[in-house]
Order: sequence, then C-alpha cells, then structure tokens
Amino acid sequence: METLETYLTTLRTNNIEIDQTQNFVNGGYVALPWALSFHRAARETDQPNQAVWLLAGGARGPGKSHMILAQVGLDDCQRAPGSKWLFLRKVKYKAQESMEDLVRRIFAYTPHDYKPGLGRVVFPNGSRILIGGFQNDEDIDNYIGIEYDGIAIEELSQLTWRKIMMLLGSLRTSRQDWRPRLYASTNPGGIGHNDVKQMFIQPWRDHTETRTRFFPGTYHDNPFLNQEYRDYLESLSGPLGKAWRDGDWDVFEGMAFPNWSHELHVWKPFPIPDHWLKWQATDEGYAKPWCCLWMTKDPGDEAIYVYREAYQTNLTTRQQAQRIKDLTPVGEQIAYNLADPSMWARQTADDIVTTSAQVYEQMGIPMMKANNDRILGKRKIDDLLAVRKDGKPRLRIFNTCANLIRTLPVLPFDETHAEDVDTDAEDHAYDTLRYGVTNVNVAEEPAKKKKKIENPWLGISHL
Repeated sequence: METLETYLTTLRTNNIEIDQTQNFVNGGYVALPWALSFHRAARETDQPNQAVWLLAGGARGPGKSHMILAQVGLDDCQRAPGSKWLFLRKVKYKAQESMEDLVRRIFAYTPHDYKPGLGRVVFPNGSRILIGGFQNDEDIDNYIGIEYDGIAIEELSQLTWRKIMMLLGSLRTSRQDWRPRLYASTNPGGIGHNDVKQMFIQPWRDHTETRTRFFPGTYHDNPFLNQEYRDYLESLSGPLGKAWRDGDWDVFEGMAFPNWSHELHVWKPFPIPDHWLKWQATDEGYAKPWCCLWMTKDPGDEAIYVYREAYQTNLTTRQQAQRIKDLTPVGEQIAYNLADPSMWARQTADDIVTTSAQVYEQMGIPMMKANNDRILGKRKIDDLLAVRKDGKPRLRIFNTCANLIRTLPVLPFDETHAEDVDTDAEDHAYDTLRYGVTNVNVAEEPAKKKKKIENPWLGISHL
C-alpha cells in the first residue's frame, strides 16, 4: 500500500486539484493509476468548452463502479452542496444489493445516511445520490423529466441511444456554479453497442473528442481484483473474451466478421502509385444510402485498399454518376465500376427506357456487372480480413472511408443463414465492398484462374 506522502505525490504529478485531493484523502479513497485521468477530466468539466460526457471502461474488472461512485460522492457531492445525482445500474435488485457494499467501502470515512429501501444516499450538506435500476429501455421512463445536476450510468451500451438522449434531457441545473455532466461505464456489446462506439470510442481513436471523453481500462489495471475472477476472464475465448477481457469494441457475439480489427484493417491514407490497378464498386440506392467505393491493389503484396468512399441518400441515378466523376481526380485511371446487377434492369426516371447502368455509361463511367452471390461474397471478405503470416490482412481501408468502417464491424450474421449477413442491418457499404472484391471468375478452379487475361477490363480474378 502506498504511503500517504507517496499517494499525495502521485496525485500532484497527475494534476489532481488540491481540494479534490483533500476530498479523496478525507474519504480514505486511493485512486488506481488508470483512474486519475478520469478524476482530472471530471474537474476539467467545470470549465466552458470541456467535455461533459465521460465514459470509463471498455472491459470488465478495472474498478469502474468504485471510481465513478467515489468521484460523485467524495468529490462532486462534497464541493457542490445540495446537488442531486442519479446513479443508474442494470437490473434493479443488483442496484439495491451490491450498492450497499459499494457505499460501505467508499463512504466508510464520510458522514452520510444511506437508506437502501429508498435508494438514496444523503450527505450532511444536502447533496444526495438517488439510486435507480433498469432492466430494459422502458424502465428509463421513470427518470425522464426530473432535474439532475449529474447522472451516472453503468452498462451504458445496454440502452438504446434514443433512451439515453431522452434521459440526458433531464441533465440540467439552475445552479450558476455547476455544469451538468454524465459519468458512464460499460463493456462492449448490448443493444446500444454501435451508438456508444460512434459517440465515444471513435472520437477517442481519431483524437477528435470534444463533448465526450473515453478512458479505457482492463482487469490488468486493478491490483485488488481477486485471482479467481482474473482466471475467469482469461479463460474466455472468441468474441466474448475479446469484449469482456480485452475491451475490444470491434467484436460482439453474433458479429458477421469476427476477424475485424480496427488496428489492422484501418490505415492512414498514402499516395497511391499510378501503376496500381484502380477500380470502383457501386450499390445503388435512393431513400436508402447509395454507396460507391474506390479500390486498388498493391501488386507487390497483393493487398487490396479501399481508398475513397461516397455514401449518400436522395440522389438520382444521374446525380450519383456525377458525384463519382466529381470525386475522381482528373487523370486518375479507373479500370471499371463493378455494380449491382440490378442496375442493368432498373429503369430510371431520367429516361424511361434507360437503365441505371446505361446512365452511368453515358456519363463516362465504365460499368461491369458484379457477382451477386452473397455467400461467395462474404467468404471472399472473410478471406481478405484474415491475417496472413506477415501479421497483416489483405483488406486495408483508408480511415477516410467513415461509413464502411462504421458499418462493416457491427454487421450481425443472418440467424437463418449463418453464412450471410443480416440484410435488415445497414449493409449498403458492405454490399458495395462485396461487389468490388468478388467477380464472375472467383469460383473457377485454381488452374483456370491462373489463365492469362487478355482483356485487362475483364473481371478481377487476379484479386
């Protein structure tokens, strides 16, 4: 155990406020090293233009609940007399039973009155923490419309983003000395997984955080965790192990592409050599998104790069084609556009006898029917996502292709056809990618696939 002097030095080194340090010392709270950045950010929230939504965790076991309740009860409630906090936990009986253990440990040296039956912790200065629980989205309605100076939510991704936003409508105050804030913790998975990932995780990865902050932690960051629970986490395998043990936001149970890794598959853009083969792929849409992807192949290591993306709704066929031309730099040589075969059958509003493919052709975009075999397409993408012996996958996506990166990792598999993705999900960028990497020759015998291709515009069997 650190001595008090050593602990104080650690807090000073990490720029923890003097009065915040005093509150923690008075409460007998020793913050774990990984938690110090969270506590510092909680104080920075006081300042204008600083983040007011803080998310901690990403994995199980780092002590998220202990850290957040300590910040709320030992620091925020003490320095803002009369403040009112809502502390929500998943499943109400859990909130009532295990909360008593947390309160006893964290507030052991802090005067307070805890009433388990009422779900309330009250401090002598009038500040209070109202403890609630939820089993599903509907339970959140019980807390909407009530004013809170601060809200803490455990297992945030177990709620839909719609309910979270409704609840945040109650995050308001008439105090002039306080900025309302959200502290939350969660693990990957749950109905709100993708929403939480886009709101918190992606800005953290891209270093573009403004309103939100994310603080990752795993069981390795908690030296007080019992060995049995460590053994349990280390025994987990597959997506569940990656999510709960490692805090990997790119995996979840039922994901269609478990080989996806943001670190491996998302690349920083670089100048593409002129001699590399370049092509496009298109999935037509209007009310639902239309998507076009630009692709290229490194002839040296056979890697396929997706280097440009267009993703938009409410464009006519002619507007789609014009958008492709506008985004393609002058002089960039595009071999062909592999497109949804239905574009050769679908007539357009531009000309009643003209198909979508003909409109593209008329505007100077060379078109080719893609292979629409869904099972074959998914297998091809699975193969490209797999890591080779050199530690790299063949499929690499520039980080500017935001919608492909956003939607591909969170596609679930079809429960009735396990080798396909769920078509009710947002699969437009995926379908475009599938068209771009699968051609009519991909199922040929290996010997036939080695046959010389006389016309360079025919197929992409060499991919």
